[in-house]
Amino acid sequence: MATSFSNKQIAQAYTRSKWLQGYIAGKLAWDPVFKTAWKIIIHRGRPVLDIGCGLGLLGISMRAAGIPFAYRGVDPSIWKINNALETMRYYGFEEVAFEVNDALNTPIPRGATVFLVDVLHYLKPAEQKKMLERLADAAEAGSLVLIRTSFKGGGLRYAMTLTQEWWTRVTGWIRGGAINFPVRRELLGYFKSRGLKASVTPLWGKTPFASELIVIDPVELPSV
Repeated sequence: MATSFSNKQIAQAYTRSKWLQGYIAGKLAWDPVFKTAWKIIIHRGRPVLDIGCGLGLLGISMRAAGIPFAYRGVDPSIWKINNALETMRYYGFEEVAFEVNDALNTPIPRGATVFLVDVLHYLKPAEQKKMLERLADAAEAGSLVLIRTSFKGGGLRYAMTLTQEWWTRVTGWIRGGAINFPVRRELLGYFKSRGLKASVTPLWGKTPFASELIVIDPVELPSV
């Protein structure tokens, strides 16, 4: 298997429409989440769990970059998972698993590298609280947890982020769901109250959106 694919080659594997291929190529070119994730995955060397994986682009691009670690992506959207599976088979990628499931019911294995990218704000307040509890539990069990989200606030980037959310609903890309961006001090305060270290860095790259990356360090478990 080749160990490097261009953005165009990855995009052409999403065969259902030219529009989708253009979207994928643009996202790979402009969104910094992928290369940032690759560096973290390579450094850590653990299996990856991608909660809310959408079209599976993190897993597909990871394998296309020659990164060999096991990957599992879950998403509640059947059509997105089907697209991901078709793309996986297009290039015969191995150890890339996709399944239909939602964030709150997805088991999180101990010691994994866990991604929750642009998902948290789709959860209702009670669901969001439960999800944060699950992620804190995972970090306490030795998993590295990475959350990309925007924080509730003002400014042009936040306004553009809300506009994008409106667009996803008008076009049917996202079917319903809450728009419940977390408050920065509340989210970070929760992890601090659990005794966990959480850091935040901007992750919007060349996009106009207010995306930031929260990294919750794993608790180092004693060897057995």
